[in-house]
Amino acid sequence: MKKRILLIITILIAAFIFIHSSIPAVESTVESDAAFGVLDRLTALLNLPNLFNAITIRKLAHFAEFAVFGFFLSATVRSYGGSFTRELFKILFFLLAVPVTDETIQFFPEGRSAQVSDVLLDFSGAVFGFLCLALLWAIVTKIHNHNKES
Repeated sequence: MKKRILLIITILIAAFIFIHSSIPAVESTVESDAAFGVLDRLTALLNLPNLFNAITIRKLAHFAEFAVFGFFLSATVRSYGGSFTRELFKILFFLLAVPVTDETIQFFPEGRSAQVSDVLLDFSGAVFGFLCLALLWAIVTKIHNHNKES
């Protein structure tokens, strides 16, 4: 059951990514500007300098959504009994295939384009998510093994 839930979550995250890539540039800009506005108001409320602009927000959002995807994809593969080292090629393949597909989708909506730099950013986010899960898994395993020995 846990495996299927992780798989469904991973597929839903990929679908979310692909759906957002199919949005025309005008609508995508409205979303980014709204997020920037919220962050701008929050930093003003907290009396902090605003270090972000709309482009930075877009890039951070891409990195974050792909980090979440990388985390859940890796958890899904791990749940099906594959160790990270044994399944590394499969994990890395999908961590790269989804950003490439994402950028390919962006060829089609009006005003959008595909960028190699975005593939690299998205892949970096996905690898970051994988590394976060691998680190978390190593810590939990170490704690679990330590408690067994005690």
